[in-house]
Amino acid sequence: MKRKPAKEYTTEQQLPRLGTSPYLKLMERTASSDTNLNSAHLGLIMLWLGDNTLDMVDIDLAAFDITESKLDLLLLLSLHADQELVTPSSIADRLGIRRSSVTALLIWLEKKNLIVREPYAKDGRMTHVRISAEGSTLVNQILPTFWSTCASLVDELDKEEQAVFQKVLVKLNASLEKRLGSGR
Repeated sequence: MKRKPAKEYTTEQQLPRLGTSPYLKLMERTASSDTNLNSAHLGLIMLWLGDNTLDMVDIDLAAFDITESKLDLLLLLSLHADQELVTPSSIADRLGIRRSSVTALLIWLEKKNLIVREPYAKDGRMTHVRISAEGSTLVNQILPTFWSTCASLVDELDKEEQAVFQKVLVKLNASLEKRLGSGR
């Protein structure tokens, strides 16, 4: 599997892999004196892991012409289908992204007939967003691939390592959600 190319511009030139060494040297020169460099190194690896994870998911979802962020929004709408009013603002708050980013996602999903945006009956100024029948069908088609991809991300770990990793990830995620004031 190859990493997805940059969307807008690709060139023949590829930047060489650097590994962590240059980043660690940069960190030593630029981090404040109260920063724990080992913790910063772990945080950097975690950041890269997140980027690589999203790239892997996007590669596997490409066959469905959708990205993880668009699927995430569809899943959110699916799981909140019983809510009377799901607004773009509430979606932005839940996903932890800007309203403009939600608007761009909604425009794309609406063009594909995967969602419906309509004025809220009780207050025409508000917009209600819901998943369409086509969107629900697509989500049901995608989910087996999505769950397989999620499972494959930890294939290199044995059962004991997975148990420890799960404990660590749950703890870190809870801490980050607390700091952010929101969560899934």
